[in-house]
Amino acid sequence: MEAFGRTRLVSLLLGFCLVTPVTFGQTVRIYFDHDFDFSGIKRYEWRTHPVFEKQPELKEVYATGIQLVLQAGNEQFKKQGLEPADSSPDVFVTFFLLANDGQKTTTTIDPGPWFGGYGWYAPPVWTTTTTEYFKNGMLVVDIVDAGTSKLVWRAICGDQIKDMSKRDKNINSAVRKALGRFPPKRK
Repeated sequence: MEAFGRTRLVSLLLGFCLVTPVTFGQTVRIYFDHDFDFSGIKRYEWRTHPVFEKQPELKEVYATGIQLVLQAGNEQFKKQGLEPADSSPDVFVTFFLLANDGQKTTTTIDPGPWFGGYGWYAPPVWTTTTTEYFKNGMLVVDIVDAGTSKLVWRAICGDQIKDMSKRDKNINSAVRKALGRFPPKRK
């Protein structure tokens, strides 16, 4: 899992941002260390993601989203029997949010009732063009072993947010889907 360094994180984030605009519906991808023993995890502690540490202005931009992730994450961990730790956690949990503007333009051709034409002449054709604006949202959740500081689990979630007044539902759903798959099941 050491390959998931900072350059790997930046590569994943940039790659995901390039893929997200063509993604329809919420996606959640999970990556984890297959050699790590997840059965010993009982206590967790939230930590500030390194991206937010290096760019504190992003914490202000995403303040509402940060609170939504923390709340939904605590609820999901509680359902799984994990407890927040004030000291000596088994794992540290960090996350990063990103939202960028997106749009989809659709043109519809309506030939009318006279479609067909005669040789070189064709009747007029009407087109209607509509543009839909949305936010491409991304959430990256990392779980780090507190003893070794190694990344042991990562979820990358993406979604198109078409109505910002309902972003809490999008974020809650992404956190539930991601943390609902933690700890990973052994095959």
